[in-house]
Amino acid sequence: MSKFDDPSGTTHQLPISEPVGFGTLNTPIDEATIRTLVDTFYDAVRSDDLLGPIFARHVADWSLHLPKMYAFWSTVVLRTGRYAGRPLEAHQRLPGLTQTHFDRWIALWTEAVARVVPTNSRDAYLIPARRMAASMSSVILRGG
Repeated sequence: MSKFDDPSGTTHQLPISEPVGFGTLNTPIDEATIRTLVDTFYDAVRSDDLLGPIFARHVADWSLHLPKMYAFWSTVVLRTGRYAGRPLEAHQRLPGLTQTHFDRWIALWTEAVARVVPTNSRDAYLIPARRMAASMSSVILRGG
């Protein structure tokens, strides 16, 4: 936990992660939805002509990869802090990525979200995914 001082001079403890900004009675977001979404997405990825071969070369054991992705999206959407990896560094090691790869990734993600997630909860998954795709592609494609 970190501390900050407000203008009144009072010191407050900040939580390690932000409170969940999504997920209410009207927009349910939970671990079960995350798991189903991740499974649906990676089923599509593995059968995709463009992305499937990349994942086939770099993911040796899906039983290890998928739990990392559940933890990643739990951290992104629910702010659980379960994921502690470095996704940018992992993707920088993949040779030959182009904007087309990132576009396909976000298209498949968007399709999976539409299939699995209730309409009123979709932004919780789509907004951060679009930001990550834009940020990663910017860094990776410029050789950063």
